[in-house]
Amino acid sequence: MRENILNSIYEIFNKETNAIINIDNMKLSYNTQKYTKKNIHVWEIYINDFILKKKSNLLIKYTCITCNINNIISTTQFIRKINKCSIKCSNCNYINNKVNKSLIEQYKDSIDEFNNLPNEFKRSYLLNHLTEINYNRIKPNIIGFCNGNKNDLYNYELWSIFKENNLKFTTVIYDKLNNTIFKPDQPLIKCNECNKIWKINNINQLKNSYNILCHECKLLNNKNIKIKIIYNLLHEPIIYQSKLELKFIKWIHSEGIIINNGPCIKFIYENKEYNYKITFKINNDIMVDIQNNNIDYNIKYDIIYPEINKIYKYYLINPQNWNHIINQIKKSICLNKLNKI
Repeated sequence: MRENILNSIYEIFNKETNAIINIDNMKLSYNTQKYTKKNIHVWEIYINDFILKKKSNLLIKYTCITCNINNIISTTQFIRKINKCSIKCSNCNYINNKVNKSLIEQYKDSIDEFNNLPNEFKRSYLLNHLTEINYNRIKPNIIGFCNGNKNDLYNYELWSIFKENNLKFTTVIYDKLNNTIFKPDQPLIKCNECNKIWKINNINQLKNSYNILCHECKLLNNKNIKIKIIYNLLHEPIIYQSKLELKFIKWIHSEGIIINNGPCIKFIYENKEYNYKITFKINNDIMVDIQNNNIDYNIKYDIIYPEINKIYKYYLINPQNWNHIINQIKKSICLNKLNKI
């Protein structure tokens, strides 16, 4: 049966670049050296002779061998599916085969059952789950679900109250065209201020968001955080908070160099994905962080530095190492100029 589940894969692609991975061969291997929490040996998946890892940048498209519906899931979910030998997809779990009800009938029954529950439970549930009114308000900011791969928003309808087989209520998206439902996970959202697109875990996170803003725009609009703006030599806005950051910006200006706000980058450490916002960017390859000394950050720095430094020339400035790091940055900038010549 696991072979049938594996063979249900019809496409694998990179969720960051959308590049499709050509599948030459697929196979399963029973690893007797690894165990699950229940002391069961682990099944491993090999695609083109490379092991499929959890929390990778890949997404898997497969056709459910039970209901014949196409699905998109992460590698972690598919590996779990293989090890549990789970032949049903999420849509199968929602369909009540015993009474043979349609999804719309199940939705209506869910509403009726929910309305008969105690008011305290209903209030608590609605405080944390998006309602249909909330969804219609934020819908213009939604690019798509499942990392943007489910983007037929015209045919999508939010059901805020739907009863699962495990007797719990949840929020789902109903696809009117295909008559299927899916969880509103990993939606791509557009910022109201700068039109930047970013991903969140679940649409319910926007329950109380009346102005959809990205992280940078939130900082600018947060009156409790002292965020200031200065302009670089091209009259582009640069965000800064501390005096040390302002000191660095002024030094860069005195050198006649263009400075920009740093990017938010992703990196993987110990099989976990992290997001990290760098303070400033110089040219296209020099990244500069400016931090005051604190224990928490120094611990994080031991993790962040070796990972980011694989991609960029990365420098961390604090009050104690100012002169040393400034000299290093000067050498990097001079080296870049020589390389261009």
